[in-house]
Amino acid sequence: MKTEKTYLISDASKLVQVESHVLRYWEEELQLPVKRNEMGHRYYTESDIQEFREIKKLKEQGLQLKAIRMVLKEGKIIPLPAGKPSVVTTDDKAERLQYLIRKLIGDVVEECNEKLLQDLSQNMVKELDYQFRLQEEREEQRENRQMLLEEEHYKQLDALIRNHRTKQSVKKSRPFFRLKKKM
Repeated sequence: MKTEKTYLISDASKLVQVESHVLRYWEEELQLPVKRNEMGHRYYTESDIQEFREIKKLKEQGLQLKAIRMVLKEGKIIPLPAGKPSVVTTDDKAERLQYLIRKLIGDVVEECNEKLLQDLSQNMVKELDYQFRLQEEREEQRENRQMLLEEEHYKQLDALIRNHRTKQSVKKSRPFFRLKKKM
């Protein structure tokens, strides 16, 4: 298993070419996640060093930490277009600012779309659930009406059968013929 090389703050500051206290300040101001070893000392990976180099570049181009914080996403710098010269003109700053604003707006729109999609999905599920419950209630009412109609039909049939049996029993109790009395 290959382990990633780590650097203590003194080594990291040399690689980034800033003082150690600057790295600590950037971590605090930009709310960067701080990794610590078992002894509680800060340590940095190659990707952390690269992040600090990007922050340093942005600082050299005139951005303040507040502006840099705005281009951080989940503690990571949003990558900027490659091929920019090390000497930065006002036009470059404006172009970079436009890029960052477009990127931020794009991210916000994407987040809003995701939230909207989640809300829409939840509303659709609720509406479908409601419609299914209504349909079940209608079917249950229809079944209840059908049962009542069938019950009424069987009651009528039962009454007819009883009525018929009563008539039959009356006929059976009457004699077919009458005996004449002898005089």
